[in-house]
Amino acid sequence: MKRFRNSRSWKRYKAVIREAFGINLTVEPNEMVRDIRCHRVRIDEWLPDGVPRGTLLAVHGGGGNGRILAPLCEPAAALGWRVLAPDLPGYGLTRPAKGYRGDYGEWIHVIAELAGSEPGPVVLMGLSMGGLTAFLAAQESRNVAGVIATTLLDLSDPEVFVHAARWRWLGRFSLFSMSVMPWVFDRFTMPLFLATPLAAMSDDRRVQDYFRTDRLLGASWKSARFFRTVHQHRITRWDCHCPLLLVHPGADAWTPTRLSLAVFDRIEADKRFVELSNGSHLPLEQPANDELMRELAGFLGELA
Repeated sequence: MKRFRNSRSWKRYKAVIREAFGINLTVEPNEMVRDIRCHRVRIDEWLPDGVPRGTLLAVHGGGGNGRILAPLCEPAAALGWRVLAPDLPGYGLTRPAKGYRGDYGEWIHVIAELAGSEPGPVVLMGLSMGGLTAFLAAQESRNVAGVIATTLLDLSDPEVFVHAARWRWLGRFSLFSMSVMPWVFDRFTMPLFLATPLAAMSDDRRVQDYFRTDRLLGASWKSARFFRTVHQHRITRWDCHCPLLLVHPGADAWTPTRLSLAVFDRIEADKRFVELSNGSHLPLEQPANDELMRELAGFLGELA
């Protein structure tokens, strides 16, 4: 299986976030492959100094892969936690199971199974669409001790689905097509940068260009079926057996805070909401990034 180590994608990402945000990634994560539900899942691993206080699973969203979470994973490992960041099926360098057709539900099952196999306490940290994926996976795994989300988006809501599309007309056309002729809709593939507004990941043009052109991100082709199954995945339970922390970027041009709060308010759990002072969808700006890491440290400290 291919690796990120020494790849152009990884070298470019480190250079971009160093230039844009002054974030210097100095640790090269271990790369492992785990067979989960017949998928050959590529996973990044950051190890702390000494005995880990627990396991933190970082869950990427529909515009990324595990490696783009490195700016959050490396400092989390410095807090004493073993951090794992998988590429979910259909994204990054994971090799999907034979016959996998792009069903979003597999993301939830993969995270839940991975969480169930790790030494505790296990905490899930989801960015973007990964926030809700982490919440749903926690419902499946009693081994999860806590959930952290930067956003909580219910994309089964037509309004939210349309808002999350790159163009409103594309979102509305997609809803119509997947409802009237799903068998035709599922056959379409398109570059990810056409389906989602990846430029909204950050206000920095260098970061925008990276997400738009990288072959494992915006330049990768995705099946329309994935987005249909995202929309048609209904939340049937709103309870969570573990604590939940929503840390929403205050200047998120892709998903405003109100969309996350619509979900957060419905969840029955020991929960807390914090809105960062600023921060784009990928909140690496200051002071948002420092605030996020401070909240992360506090939440993990309580669970450890």
